[in-house]
Amino acid sequence: MEIANILILIGAGILAGFVNAVSAAGSLITLPVLIFTGLSAAEANATNRVGVLSQNISSAYGFRSKGIKTEPYMWWLAGAAVPGAVLGAWFSLKIPDVLFNKILSAVMLVFLVVTLANPLKAGAGKEPRMETKHKMWGVFIYFLTGIYGGFIQAGSGFFIMAGCLLLHRFDIVKTNYYKAIIMFTYTVAAFLVFLLSGNINWMYGLVLSAGMATGGFAGSRWSMNASEKWLKGFITVMIVAMATYLWFFK
Repeated sequence: MEIANILILIGAGILAGFVNAVSAAGSLITLPVLIFTGLSAAEANATNRVGVLSQNISSAYGFRSKGIKTEPYMWWLAGAAVPGAVLGAWFSLKIPDVLFNKILSAVMLVFLVVTLANPLKAGAGKEPRMETKHKMWGVFIYFLTGIYGGFIQAGSGFFIMAGCLLLHRFDIVKTNYYKAIIMFTYTVAAFLVFLLSGNINWMYGLVLSAGMATGGFAGSRWSMNASEKWLKGFITVMIVAMATYLWFFK
């Protein structure tokens, strides 16, 4: 690896890990950066999961260190996402790199609009909704989220947060903890699919994971009273630039 690529991946990993811990869509940064540093779309998609795993482990540890506890329902949702992630990862290996790059470019711009519009609101002051019907909908939603997360990962945190905030009305801290656990669980499943395919670049993945673990732990600690407004300007410029690069040059 060139030193420039190492520095780029560490910087992108720290930023993505931080963003994932306090909100969502960190892979909108890391996936195009991995492609930019020379990996094919299939390799980038597979290698990105190494960083996602490390970041969610560190994020979960950060939340636990602040006294946030796991709940049985969290594991039901995580389990529902696993078969979906296997299907999504398998499908991502079957499409051409050029098509994957176009899809990723479009996804980046869609989620940029979503991020700026900020449609997700925490259920502050409202009673959480945990009736049987809400739990059944939750299991179904996270199965579908697993399919998307296994396929491309980028932006999947938004769907996890949507279920927690809009369906169940959890507060933002609990939502981010659920996100870390659910994303880690289904990413393990997708990771195994990519591992068997032989598309993981371990050197790139380990460098990226070091950055994402650092950013994830810092973000999980800071998110107890987080405000993400200051991140939006920088993320907007970066996502637009990388989406343009993928669409026109890859």
